[in-house]
Amino acid sequence: MSVHPLGSVSGPTTPLLTLPINPTEYAVSKAVTFAEIGIPGLDAPPMQFVRGGARTLKLNALVDAAEEPVRADRDVQRKWLDAFQKLTLRQGKTHAPPVVTFAWGANPSFTGVVDSLAITYVLFDRDGTPTRAKVSLSLKEFRAAKEQQLATGQSSPTVEKVWTVRRGDTLSSIAAAVYRDSGRWRELAAANALADPRALTPGMALVVPALGRERG
Repeated sequence: MSVHPLGSVSGPTTPLLTLPINPTEYAVSKAVTFAEIGIPGLDAPPMQFVRGGARTLKLNALVDAAEEPVRADRDVQRKWLDAFQKLTLRQGKTHAPPVVTFAWGANPSFTGVVDSLAITYVLFDRDGTPTRAKVSLSLKEFRAAKEQQLATGQSSPTVEKVWTVRRGDTLSSIAAAVYRDSGRWRELAAANALADPRALTPGMALVVPALGRERG
């Protein structure tokens, strides 16, 4: 587990801790949100991508200091758990918990922030010092908005979209906005079965079909 520099998720990381025992498993999940577009006359509504959800990594690990020969080294709280708990505390300069990367062998690394942390103490020394604990950690994916915008073409005419009609919109103006070509208004009319291209009302949802190729 490594911590990223303040204010950065792309710079070199600082090693935080290495788990003493490999976890038997960990799980990564992701949800995606789509919206149904209500177009009269269709048996099934088109599905419009709304947004992707953050991936989540869930990990269970065992940390153990019970077999340390020196009694002072058997404190699992000081040896392991303080480092885990720091991941949930805000840093002075960013006023937020740190961004961390979890990496295990050749598996893909996961960068995120701690969503939840649960610690179960399962073994104690004679004086009550905890020597073994189970850690349940959940990380939520962290990606800077600027990084995502650079990685994806938000205005690409090759991706199907939905346009919500505003007052003053025409098919020509919409085509100019999404295709950079006002002459494409006929394709909008055909995709939405509009017999009268002037019959637009504010709030109407128009399917904006993807363009397979540019006109010569």
